[in-house]
Amino acid sequence: MAEETLWTGSSSQLKNLGAFAGATLAGLIIAVIAIYFKIHLLLLLLLIPTLYVLWKWLKVRAREFRLTTERILVTDGLFSKTTDSTELYRVKDLRMTQPFVSRLMGLENVELITSDKSSPDIVIDFIPRSIQLGDKCRNQIEACRQAKGTREVEIE
Repeated sequence: MAEETLWTGSSSQLKNLGAFAGATLAGLIIAVIAIYFKIHLLLLLLLIPTLYVLWKWLKVRAREFRLTTERILVTDGLFSKTTDSTELYRVKDLRMTQPFVSRLMGLENVELITSDKSSPDIVIDFIPRSIQLGDKCRNQIEACRQAKGTREVEIE
């Protein structure tokens, strides 16, 4: 059976809402001070919050999640890309959370707890609830376990 992609996506930029609001406030304060004291050279300081917002936006934009029939892949990086691959049969537990603000925006977080040493927790955050990624993951995890004949055993 060939591996197929079931879902590809990235976090919503609403993840950066606090950073965007803080940078906007900092930019307004800098602009007001520069204009009030007539020190127009201070306007160059506006580059700091602008570059900060750009960096936060690019950081979220550059991270991509891909769910396939066999693996979950997390690709991260702006110039140099790194892809972490975790086999679905290694997922021990699945948690879906909806913090209050995310719930208002129709977003959720899906956390996969795995037995993989390199990426024990995979958090796919700020994704649309309507795509039901948690259910897709659960169904595919069970299908992979059955196909490979594996089970999760807890030893106390």
